[in-house]
Amino acid sequence: MNSFLDFTNNKISLNKENFYTLIIGLTPSQGARSPKLWNKVYKKKKSSCRMYPADVSLKKLGKLINYLKSDKKFLGGSVTAPYKIEIMKYLDKIDLNAKNIGSVNTIVKKGNKIKGFNTDYFGAFETLKKISSKKNILIIGAGGASKAVILASTNKFKKSNFYFFNRKKKKINFIKKTNIYKKARILGKLDDVNLLKNIDLFINTTSVGFDSWIKVRKNIYNLKFFSP
Repeated sequence: MNSFLDFTNNKISLNKENFYTLIIGLTPSQGARSPKLWNKVYKKKKSSCRMYPADVSLKKLGKLINYLKSDKKFLGGSVTAPYKIEIMKYLDKIDLNAKNIGSVNTIVKKGNKIKGFNTDYFGAFETLKKISSKKNILIIGAGGASKAVILASTNKFKKSNFYFFNRKKKKINFIKKTNIYKKARILGKLDDVNLLKNIDLFINTTSVGFDSWIKVRKNIYNLKFFSP
């Protein structure tokens, strides 16, 4: 009979009496913060549940998910790189927003079924709830969590006019699947952005503003100094 450790590349000491959650990825044991954060919450709530990092190879990902479906002590957890898309084909259900975004970062188990969610969407929507209606909205960027922000924005401001720009236009073509596409305009050039007038809300979903360094030719820049 298989055990949990047959499907992971790192050693985990599970207490068979306790419920547990996981963060699943290629190497989350090498620096993922989720276990520390969640275990503090569990401790504060006086719960015996614990979160563990699960380093999983691609060829064992499906086998791990199938095993977890039958493990009564497994409750759910997080999904990190590089499996946010790959894991979707092994799940029993996928939340509609996560399906439209095209990636899952959270899984929840009920019975012997596992459902996938994208919590970036919920986070973005909660933030946007604090903002009043806007007529014209510009969103730049289309990578990482950008799709979640775009979907949350189009769901929140259903009567607004949307303008989208990304360096690689193909990445933003997924907007054609949303119900706002008829009122949206995908900009092809940066010059088109500069010509826009009367923008009521500007949302930056690019890495500009991050405290991170990039190298362009022979020069090195920190993106936080380029915040709009």
